This record gives sequence, structure tokens and C-alpha cells, in this order.
Amino acid sequence: MEYKDSNLVLEVSKNVNPAVWDEGFFQNFFDLLFGKRSYQKEAAETALRFLNSGEYQNIKALAKENFEKNEVIRARWNNDFSIMEDDLDLADKLSATLDLATGTGKSYVMFAIALVMLATKKVSRVLVLVPSITIESELTQKFKDLLGNQQLLKTLGDDFIPPQILNGDSTLVENSIAIENRNAVYKAQSTRNSIVDSLKGNGEKTLVLNDEVHHVYYSESNEWKNFIEDERNNGINFKYVIGVTGTAYKGKNKNENNYFSNVIYRFSLRDAIEQGFVKDIEYISKEDIPNDKDERWQVILNSHHQIASQMPVELGIKPITIIVTSKQNLADSKAKAFKKFLKAQRNLTDSEVDDIVLSVHSGQKAAVDRMKLSKVNDKGNPVEFIFSVSMLTEGWDVKRVFQIVPDDERAFNSKLLIAQVLGRGLRVPEGWDMAKWGTPTVTVFNHEKWSTNVETLVNEVLEIRQKLTLSVNQDSDYNFCLTNVEYSKEMDAKAFPKMGTYELWESGVNLPTDDKTGKSNITLTDIKSGADRQFQTTYEHEQVTVQEMANILYSRFEDLEDREYVSEYQNIWSVSKIQKMIEESLEKSGNTHITKSLKNRFLSSMNVIFRDESKVVTYDIEPKEYFEVSTRTLPKNTSDISGFKVSKVLFYSSDLEENLVN
Repeated sequence: MEYKDSNLVLEVSKNVNPAVWDEGFFQNFFDLLFGKRSYQKEAAETALRFLNSGEYQNIKALAKENFEKNEVIRARWNNDFSIMEDDLDLADKLSATLDLATGTGKSYVMFAIALVMLATKKVSRVLVLVPSITIESELTQKFKDLLGNQQLLKTLGDDFIPPQILNGDSTLVENSIAIENRNAVYKAQSTRNSIVDSLKGNGEKTLVLNDEVHHVYYSESNEWKNFIEDERNNGINFKYVIGVTGTAYKGKNKNENNYFSNVIYRFSLRDAIEQGFVKDIEYISKEDIPNDKDERWQVILNSHHQIASQMPVELGIKPITIIVTSKQNLADSKAKAFKKFLKAQRNLTDSEVDDIVLSVHSGQKAAVDRMKLSKVNDKGNPVEFIFSVSMLTEGWDVKRVFQIVPDDERAFNSKLLIAQVLGRGLRVPEGWDMAKWGTPTVTVFNHEKWSTNVETLVNEVLEIRQKLTLSVNQDSDYNFCLTNVEYSKEMDAKAFPKMGTYELWESGVNLPTDDKTGKSNITLTDIKSGADRQFQTTYEHEQVTVQEMANILYSRFEDLEDREYVSEYQNIWSVSKIQKMIEESLEKSGNTHITKSLKNRFLSSMNVIFRDESKVVTYDIEPKEYFEVSTRTLPKNTSDISGFKVSKVLFYSSDLEENLVN
């Protein structure tokens, strides 16, 4: 059964007894905090209703209710609730996930849930767990700024006392919000620090908020699970656990495209793009780009320059291109090679290029560049290129990313990675005027050969896939049979050993015409509208002189194993004679320069002298068995509609309409 991720979201009942949970009380608070972002209000209200309405004892009860009324959820779990229950993390707690696209303000939703739970005395403490020190400091600052808004706090009632914001090993006191790097809390289990000690016996009066929760269950080697088990053993006994993420995918092995089973609210990437809260996306659907890495870099650099030339001058920012690799050592080595390339292209010094190009990941080698990353949003910051790893650490709030280059397919081959990588480029720069400049666009500069895969996965993440399932009408008069044949095949190979030298270059080398500059034509497709944009650019071919080419060819004779042949060929073909052959070949083909591809032609023309023997292969084919196949036995076939633009054709007869199922 085909389903979208949005079909798997668990619906929380809106039938709430106001005597148990009064939703109307917080409307002014939400309106002031969220403004026009109604989805933030819906997310906070849904979470609070799930936690406080009294309709549900735990997430298992909500899952069971949805399993019974939602056929898509039943189909996903093979009509067996016990399989779904096994997939629910913390099935016995009020534990759920909010799926909010990157760049849509998850921190405001967490702040709202925390304050309402404290204001209603449902809890007396909030523990916010985040994946990194960077996010810890940014979130702490954001919460402190929001708590400084007196008008906002007044909407929570006259007797509301603002909570303390804590970090580090502080004791989690009454009426406080502790924002903690998760790793520090995990370590605390063994060192028994004051946070864990102060939670003992207070778990049911503590709200746990998990930021970037996809890390928690699937990327942190079960440390979270150990922490939860530990809290049970230590009598902490949490009751309320809400996770937020923009990538609610499991990200582990074959499950990496599986959607979380405990999502209670979703504001998808597609919603965010369509409503203009984040950048639009375009990706390469057709390209004519060279395979040579330096020539490819020229095209990417030209695209970067074109994007820079279209930036509104009033904004005063340079765009950033992120290059995504699959491993840390690749990020470092590619960054090093690119720096060398950029130095030559722009005539820069070592220190200038080090300021423009960063390699960012969690490894030791990237420590200096990670520090530079924190200043990337400052006015006049010189960074233009960031090499990183596909499993990017969250907490980059870089708003001037306008181009993403997946450097190998593995960096872009799952829904989790695509959602994370796109997420890095979706935030809209400060001061961007939508009315004046329209929605900004981020360009995904992928290889054309992955475009179908990229398109399929991106469409799944954005829920815009359209599929066509075709099956054979058994009763149609158009069915027919074919006779098929199975053959037996026997191979015969004869080898003829090498005798003496081969004839070489008697009539020169046959060359295609190649200009010293190449042209690239690229088609970029907009994800929202499906419209195409053409980008045309040129790049310089690497060149060698006739003299250099002659020396390279002459020196290749030395690679022959038999020394006798080395001197024989060198006697026949001196460097000056080879040079004359090259000049004649160039003249005959109308070329004036030796580009890289022509250099390869000259080199491959020598392959013949390296053969030890020539082989002649013949096949003897005998028909073995005849059998009938009928079109009636053809299996069902499901295809993405996008495929019909590229590589598929659909033929159908005039009676098809009568047989359409929907």
C-alpha cells in the first residue's frame, strides 16, 4: 500500500473536558509568542492536549486508538498492533514526537510547552536535552530573551513566577528550566551529578524536552535508553517526554527511510516551502557537465558566482556553498584540493583561502574551522565554501547557504540525509524582504545520474510523489501469447601470441575536434512549481603543449616489460618524430590545442603495443527449449509519474477508461 508520512501521524482527540484542561486560557500567550506562525500554536496545543487532557494514559493508548481507526497505520504494521507497540519508544509514558521542518522555529514551540506546563503546575521542573554545546548556548540565550518579555509573561496570569534558566551541573530546583547537552547528562549517570540526584522522586513533576530527537533513539548508541532505564532503577520515573525534530526518520541501516511511529504533529518541509517560511529548492534534472574534477569545480564556482551576482545589494551578504561528503577524511581532503584550485582561480594567498573555505565536522582536524563557523553569520564574514559530512551536526544556524553540492551519492541517499542536508540550506537570511525580492531559492547541485533518486527521495520527503500502478486486464481481447526460446551457449576463445613490434602511428592519430573552452548546459527544476531554469556556462580545459605530449608518449615506451621492444620502438620513434606526428594529427582534425581529452586519445593510441596476445572469441548458440508466455501473466508495475518525462513510455488502448479503478 502506498502511503505518505503524513498519513502516519497519530491524531490526538480534540474532545477535551475544559474542567480537566482549559485550552482557552493560553490563547493570548500563544498569539503574542507565535504571531502569524499558526503551525507553532497547533503543535504546542496538540502536545499539551496529549499530556494533560486525561484521555490517554501513555503513548501506547494513543497509538492503539489510531491503529483501530486508521487503515494506513494498520497496513504499515501488517494489521498487528504488537509490532507497532514494539516500535514505540517509551510505550508506557506520555512520550511523543513533534515533526517540525528545519528553520520553522522549533525552539519557540519547546519554550511554549515548557512555560505552560510550569504555569499550570503540571510540572515543577523542565529538563531540555540538546545534542551539542553550541545548541545549548544558543537555546539558553533564546529562552532568556523570551523570558525578558514582560508583556508575554503577563498573559500567563498575575501569580505566574518566571522560571530560572540553568545550565551545567546545577541542581534542578523547583520552577526551573535546565538546558543540558545530552552527553553531559549521560556521563552524569556514572558520576551521579547534582542534576540526576535532584531528579530522584521528582520524575513525575518533570517535563523532558528532547531537541533533535532523531539522534536520541537512533544515533546515540542507546545511551538515551540506558539513561531512561537508569532513571527507572533510581526511582526518577519520568512521565512526560516530548521530542522535536525536523527529520523524524530512523536513520539506521535498512530502516533509514522509516518514519517515527509516535509523531503527533507534523509541519512538513513541503508545508514550510509552500507557505514561504523557508527557502524554495531547485535541483539538477539534466546536465552536460565534464567529469574532470577541476572542470566540474569551475562550473560549480560559476554557479556560485551567478548566485552571488543576484544577491540583493542592500542585504550586504555573500552566499555560501556547502559541499557534502560521506566521511570526515573526504571533507578534509576535498577541502584541501579545492583550496588549491580556488587559489589559482582567484589568485589568493594561503591565509585568504583559509578564511574563505572551511571543513566542518566533529573530528579533531576541524576544531579551528568549527570555531570560525560560529561567526559565519556576522556582517562581512568572508566564508563562502563549507565542506562537511552528510550526518551534519545540528545547531548550524547559517542563514546564507544558497547552494548545496552532494559530492558523492552516499551523502544524499536516504530521506534522513536529504532532509538534514536540505535543512542546512533552508533558513531565510535576516532582513530578506519577501515582498520585494520574492522567496529565496537554494540550489542543489547534484549529478544528473542521481537526479531520479534525488527527485524520488526529495519528493517523498516533500510528499509530492505521484505514482501510477498498472496491471493487466485478464479479460481484454488484446491479450496475446509469444513463443519464447531458451538457448544453450558455448564459447570458443583462440589466442594469437604477440610476434615482433606492432605498427604504430603510421597514419597519425584520429582526433575529434575539441575547443580549449568547454560549454556546460544545465537544467534546474524547481521543487515547488516543477518549472525548469536553464544555466549555461563555460570552463577552461586543462592543456598540454605539443612538446610535453611528445615527451609523455616517448617515455611510455619505458613501461614495456620486454626491454628489447623498448629500444626498438625508441629507434623508430624519436621525440622529434613523435612531435611531427602530433602536429600532423592536430592539423588534420582542425585542433590548435591539446586538451585533456585529446591527450587521452594520444595515450590510448599506444594501447596496442602493450598487448601480449590478441584473442578471438566465438559463440556457438543452440535453441534448447520453446515455451509460451502470455501477457495475462504480466505482474503489476508501479512507476513514478516523473519517470515518464525521462525514460518510460505508456501505451494504452481506447478501452482503458472503462477499466480504471480510480
